[in-house]
Order: sequence, then structure tokens, then C-alpha cells
Amino acid sequence: MDRLLKSTAFNTATTWPPSINTNSSLPLLHTHEPFCQTPFNRVFATVYLCAILALFYRHTLKIFNSNTCHSFLLSLLFLIADAFLAFQWATVQSFQMRPIKRREFPENLEKVISKESDYPTVDIFICTADPFKEPPMGVVNTALSVMAYDYPAEKISVYVSDDGGSELTLFAFMEAAKFSRYWLPFCKRNKVVERSPEACFRSNYISSSELKKIQALYESMRLKVESAVEKGKVMDVYIEGEEQRKALSKWNPNFTCKDHPTIIECENVGSSFGDDDKCTNTLNSGL
Repeated sequence: MDRLLKSTAFNTATTWPPSINTNSSLPLLHTHEPFCQTPFNRVFATVYLCAILALFYRHTLKIFNSNTCHSFLLSLLFLIADAFLAFQWATVQSFQMRPIKRREFPENLEKVISKESDYPTVDIFICTADPFKEPPMGVVNTALSVMAYDYPAEKISVYVSDDGGSELTLFAFMEAAKFSRYWLPFCKRNKVVERSPEACFRSNYISSSELKKIQALYESMRLKVESAVEKGKVMDVYIEGEEQRKALSKWNPNFTCKDHPTIIECENVGSSFGDDDKCTNTLNSGL
């Protein structure tokens, strides 16, 4: 089952990198430098590799010099076991050969790229599987925080994949779509750093009457979603509108996390918060 929460109604293909000024005087977007312990990692890996080869040589001699079937099988088993462990060790050495320390400077992006249309499109995937092991409100907070990124709205898409095929997760994101009409414009107007609603309310980073109203809306959404999860089903009293009822009516008691049909639902969410700024979102749910 796949649920797709798409933060915008657009997904235009953009060639990257864009045609930007390549003047060397422009500020850097990122820098990277090797870690100081890289030479020690390589020396250790070389010594360790020599020890492994010596061990394989010893196992090979024992196999060829075995006098009994029992000793032959025992030496062969030791060789296979050590070969498996050596393979595991070798697969992680690529991360140790040239580790780097990277620094990003997102504040320089506007200085390098002159037009928002030159920003690259970004697709972000969030996965969940079980609303009882992974509470839907946690996934909702993650998706809302990503949708509120300080990035052109038409350039970012967020996809939430629910492999469990639960109506509870779909209900949670239907409620989140309604809440996002207030949360996303608030984040952009106030340049909120803690864009996860739960984290923002807990940090007291911003204190205003508007935030208190939004927090009340969030608490109402949270209580409805958590109550539905506790009962294991979406009660009729929580369903608002014919579209929600039609979408949720497609579930029946025979659906399981491993056996359920494909269901696709789309909901457009739009919100304007200024003469020149607009925030438009599309909620696509596919199961």
C-alpha cells in the first residue's frame, strides 16, 4: 500500500544545475575536507587484511594436509565461516577509506540562484507500515515539517508510503491536510525553525495568539487521530464531509496489511496568506 502526500500541485521537470552565474566570487554552497584519521584507517585496514590472508593460508594448509574426513570437514567449515566474516568486514571498509566532513551553507542559495524557477525539484519519501507500532501522529508531524521547508512550494514533493494499508493512516493524513492550511502559511510568515508542530509547541519558540489558535486545532486533530487508533477504526463521528466518508468506506474487515486492493484518493489543499505569497498543496493517497 502506498500513500502519497504531495506538498504541491506541480512537479515540473527542471534541468539541474540551472544556468547560474559561475563567477568564482560567489559564495560557496558547501565545502568538504577529509577526516584527519583517514591515514590511520588505511594502515589498520592493510594490517587487518594481511592477518586475514594469513588466516586463510593456514586454513588452506590444514585442508590439504588433513588425514581424516573429520579434520577435512572441520577445516573447511572454519574456512567458510572466516570467509563470510571477512566479506562482512570488507563491505564496510569503503566508508573508512575516505571519510569526509561536509559543511553546508543553505543561506547562500539565494545569492547563487537568482530565480526560484531555477531551483531543483526535490522528492522526499517517508515510509510507515503499522499505525499501532508507528503512531500516525508521528508520521504526520514528519510530513508537515517537510512540507513547511523554506523552499519553493512548487519544487518539493513529499510521498508517504504506508505498506500496512491502514485506514487509520489515511484518516490521519486527511486531517493533516486540513490542518496544513493553517500551519504552512504560519511557518512561512514567521520563518519558523521548528517546523514540526509538536516540536514547535513544546519549545515555546514563538508565543502569539495566532499560534495558540493553531495549537488548539492541532490538539483537536491529535485527539481525533489517537482516539481512532485506540479504537482500531475510524468512527462515524470523526468523518467530516462526503468525500472522507466515500474514501474510508472502501475498507472492509477482510482487508489486511498483506492483502488489500489498491485505493487512490486525491485532495487539493490551498491557502493564500498574502498578496504575493501563496501556498498550494495536493494530498494524494494511494493504497
